[in-house]
Amino acid sequence: MALNQQQQLDAILTAYGPIVGMLLILLGIALTLAGPRLIPLLTAWALFIPFAFTAGAVANAFLGVDARIAIWIGIGVGMLAGYSGQSLGKYFHIIVGGAVGMGVMAIILSLLIEFYDFNWIVAAVALDISFIIGARLAKDAKEAVTFVSSASLGGISVAAGVAITSAGMKGLDDFDPATGQSAMIIVACILVGSFFQQWRYADDFE
Repeated sequence: MALNQQQQLDAILTAYGPIVGMLLILLGIALTLAGPRLIPLLTAWALFIPFAFTAGAVANAFLGVDARIAIWIGIGVGMLAGYSGQSLGKYFHIIVGGAVGMGVMAIILSLLIEFYDFNWIVAAVALDISFIIGARLAKDAKEAVTFVSSASLGGISVAAGVAITSAGMKGLDDFDPATGQSAMIIVACILVGSFFQQWRYADDFE
């Protein structure tokens, strides 16, 4: 009996789940222990993905380029964006600080909107100001922010990898970085990774 699309997808995810999980675990360990060395690569990859998808979609949907050619156009644009932007890795701590500032402001706004009615312009300005404040506060804390943030990313990757390896891709349904096994893995990675990076890479920031 032929499998429907959903069943085929589930079969593929079941078959490749352990492989994906192990790759995430290996990536997480690398981030936890060697985060500062991988930041330029992560920055390049973070720029490659959105630029590649956007360029490919625009070329195919709006310029009428054949899908197979559009894919290569997207890859080319993504590679250029990643290569050009990898030097931004040295500002990683500032970006993280700004992102944290925006996250805090987003939480505050979500609470205030229950009591006050304000338009999106006010929210946008508040988020921009919070990004600047967060980036400014992180400017003089490059070492700490880099170590903790890379170890945190590593911990999340390891925890997600363990969830997938043990329960397949559906294990992500129970993945909760705030509780249970996932939380313990993330905390352990942050502690071990931060101390290890402090010992191994502190001289690179002097």
